[in-house]
Amino acid sequence: MIPTAYRTKREIATMLLRDAIIRGELAPGARLLLEELGQKYNLSLTPIREAIPILESEGFVVQLPHKGAVVAQMDRDEIRELYAIRSAMEGLATSEGVPRLTSKDLADMETLLANLETFQGAWEDFLDVDRSFHLVLYRAAGSQRWVETIQTLWQRCKRYMLIAMSSETLADFIHEDHRHLLQHCLKR
Repeated sequence: MIPTAYRTKREIATMLLRDAIIRGELAPGARLLLEELGQKYNLSLTPIREAIPILESEGFVVQLPHKGAVVAQMDRDEIRELYAIRSAMEGLATSEGVPRLTSKDLADMETLLANLETFQGAWEDFLDVDRSFHLVLYRAAGSQRWVETIQTLWQRCKRYMLIAMSSETLADFIHEDHRHLLQHCLKR
């Protein structure tokens, strides 16, 4: 991630709006009123206006006639589609990455798994640690394009994942799944 000092105002506006949508602060169907958002985030209208087409291309915003930009509705078909694509991409990156893991990679994964198992923060922060765990494996595959594609898919899925993460049963399943994945990596 680029340090904030090196981000353009458009990048900052895009990040702030995307995060607000993902966290549910801007609900599906909510109109994106430039003046209101500019005041809220202490930004001029131009970076907010420039952020909207970016968020539209990412699937977070839609333009409606006579209404303007609104937060995109959550859609079951989109969820299925995104998870099918993620599954294929992550499976490929895993199969390519496991044989290439270094001992440092494995140690990093063990540390991240321990952090996940004792995690006491917000679900959004949990997902960031979870992403770091998987990225160690996916980066070992050696394809930056795969990693970038997977990260884009994660970004699109994050608001769905935050809703699903409210279940303790799911968190337990994730921990068990990560333990199995790490054991598989260690046996390679």
